[in-house]
Amino acid sequence: MGAVLIQAISFLLVILAAYLFKVANILEGKDGRIISKIILNLTLPATIIIGFNSVELNKIVFIMIGLGLVANIIFITFGGLIWRKRKTSDQALMIFSQGGYNIGNFTIPFVQGFFPQAIPFIGSFDTGNALMLFGGTPILADKLTGQNRGARGIGEVVFRLFRSPTFTTYSVMILLALVNITIPDTILSIVKLFASGNAFLSMFMIGLYLELTISRSDFKKVAQLLFTRYTIGILFALVSYFLLPLPEIVRLSLVLLALAPIATVSTINMVVYGNKESLSGFLSSASIILSLLFMTLALALIM
Repeated sequence: MGAVLIQAISFLLVILAAYLFKVANILEGKDGRIISKIILNLTLPATIIIGFNSVELNKIVFIMIGLGLVANIIFITFGGLIWRKRKTSDQALMIFSQGGYNIGNFTIPFVQGFFPQAIPFIGSFDTGNALMLFGGTPILADKLTGQNRGARGIGEVVFRLFRSPTFTTYSVMILLALVNITIPDTILSIVKLFASGNAFLSMFMIGLYLELTISRSDFKKVAQLLFTRYTIGILFALVSYFLLPLPEIVRLSLVLLALAPIATVSTINMVVYGNKESLSGFLSSASIILSLLFMTLALALIM
């Protein structure tokens, strides 16, 4: 429990430090894009490689991939039905706020320091999550809202998936596990050097992107969206931990995933479907802070 609290406080301090750097004009929000590129292309793939190396590929890995798909489909559809009588942009806002999990830039950095054995299961879930974020979710959003903005063919979806270094790394490591190939320790020691900076850079990037100002009307809307997401997330966490016939480490991983913040791709899609950048930015920031609190509380109660 002590390690969890220290980790959470450390993350909050890094986020706060980055935000103060932005307020003091030492850095700007746009500098987060540079850090994001470093994370997505170097430190996160390195973390995934270490987490997946020597992992035994069994049915649980494929169950987690399936759960990543199914959870997204259920919650996206639920979000579309809740606000089905509202205007299209609001309906899309609810859809994208319920589906999609920020795993690579938040959940994996959160667990890698004290719970690294969960990374293969969290990463497997993220594989299914990515399939929805880069293809399935916009297609479902189009169906539910009657729009055609996110329509794309299978070829484009596949191209977008493999343009993502994260998804490509997952795919390569799963393929290596299928043929029982492990990366030698000499190479792994170099990879660990890159991975060691992942958690710090991820939280620092979040601090640079943090938005704390919003209109009163938008704040009310954000409160409704987050209340819905975390109510569903807590129910998902309870069902996963107490009812699913899976090993404890897998059920604990699902608890953390259920409480993960809204995916970055989802907040981008909110803007594509007609919502203000300030609204989606504040929603993403609030979601990250709440997820950090909920995930810390969940681990403190379980571990």
